[in-house]
Amino acid sequence: PEMAPDESPDPAANAAVHPENSASGSLSNSLVSNSPSPVSNSPVSGSTELTANTAETSSIGPSPALDSAPSPTVETLNLANLASNDAITIVQAHAFDNRQAATLYVRNLPVLTFLGSELATLANNKSLEAAPSRGDDPVLQANRIGTQLEEFYRNQGNAEQISVRWDPSQEQYLVTLNGTPLIAVDSDTILPDTTADPAQDALQVANRLRRLIGDAPPLEDIEGRPQLPEASTLAVTSVLSGMASWYGPGFHGRRSASGEVFDQNAMTAAHRTLPFGTEVRVTNLSNNRQVVVRINDRGPFGHGRVLDLSAAAAQSIGLAQRGVGMVRIEVLGRP
Repeated sequence: PEMAPDESPDPAANAAVHPENSASGSLSNSLVSNSPSPVSNSPVSGSTELTANTAETSSIGPSPALDSAPSPTVETLNLANLASNDAITIVQAHAFDNRQAATLYVRNLPVLTFLGSELATLANNKSLEAAPSRGDDPVLQANRIGTQLEEFYRNQGNAEQISVRWDPSQEQYLVTLNGTPLIAVDSDTILPDTTADPAQDALQVANRLRRLIGDAPPLEDIEGRPQLPEASTLAVTSVLSGMASWYGPGFHGRRSASGEVFDQNAMTAAHRTLPFGTEVRVTNLSNNRQVVVRINDRGPFGHGRVLDLSAAAAQSIGLAQRGVGMVRIEVLGRP
């Protein structure tokens, strides 16, 4: 498009699950615990130890609304010793796809990964330039959610009251506690071993929390989950295939070639020649997942690619993590 496509690297290197092995390196490898007291680092047979790069302990203040919950600290911590401590959650800071990130663990298992700003990059071999901030620091975000989960657990909350629903007003999936939103699962808040589908990520996050906090049975589906666009009234007028990529966060809110304001959460795409407004059905040939999108932008203009999907469209067919993939494009029209 007129806006260069975003690209995501191969998802096989899932730094959120094992960030200490990430090729992109670690920000600090520090762990945040919602424990009121330090945790022993005595070795445990058969355990894997994750430690901070600093020997000092620093504090991060709790959410103002949850002063009664334990005050989290950044400290050298052995995950295997968590069971002997009062806290059930810890947070690890790390890098993910060249972005700042933090993963929230509940009872030693990764549940949520929060993505922040891009890491500083070398520009023209002269100076380091940091990308603009994308909002809250991921460690602080993870810490706030961990504090809420600690309070819920200490108050003997019913894990069956952990649920997930679709919020049509915000067009996002919400994990809830007792009907109150806990977190929105989207492109910046994901399952550590993400499926690249926000709906599946949200459902798995809710089910992991239900099991880890109260051994509640898993949910089968998402309340109010939207259906995929129907294309049954449209006929296929032509078919082509090629490599598709996607674009989104850096261009959200900017004007596209059609004059529309680009919305990364809408089901749209860019193509070099198809008329604006044309609907196409895109099939990811690696998994046969499909999405119907509307052409409202021009591009891509390089790299041998034939289509640029919005971030939401790429996520819906499992293309977001890989960045590019072979697709079949069916141009739809009235019979």
